[in-house]
Amino acid sequence: MTQSPNLEQSIAEALRGRGQIDRPAPKETVAAPDTKLQKTAQAPKRLANVCDAIAAEIQETGQSVVNIANTIAAESEALAELLQKHGTAIEARIEAFMSMSDRVKDRMRAAHDDMLTTSATGPSLAPQAGPGDDENPNV
Repeated sequence: MTQSPNLEQSIAEALRGRGQIDRPAPKETVAAPDTKLQKTAQAPKRLANVCDAIAAEIQETGQSVVNIANTIAAESEALAELLQKHGTAIEARIEAFMSMSDRVKDRMRAAHDDMLTTSATGPSLAPQAGPGDDENPNV
C-alpha cells in the first residue's frame, strides 16, 4: 500500500500542472504510524475524487467533439444545398449559351452560303485590266 500515496501524488501533481486542482501539494512530514494509517485510509477516497474529475473532463471533451461534429454536419448540409441551387442556375446559363452559339453558327453559315452564291454572279474583287492595257507593258 505504500505505492497508493505515490500514485495519488503523481496524479495530483499532473493535474496541478494542468491547472485543474488548486489545492497545494501535500507536505511530507515524518508521521506517526497512526497518521500514516489514516492517510492510507483516505487515499482511495482522494484517488476516487481525482478519477471523477478526470472522467468529468473526458465527458466534457467528448461533448465538445460531438458539438463540433454537429456544427460541421450542419454547415456541410447548407453548402450542399447552395451547390445544388447554384448548380441548377449554372446549368441554365450553359444551356442558354449553347442555344445562342447554335443561333450564331446558323447565321454565320447562312451568311457564308449567301456570300458563295452571290459571288458567282457579282463582280470580282480582283483588279481587272482596262480595254487598252496590255498584259505585258514593258515588252
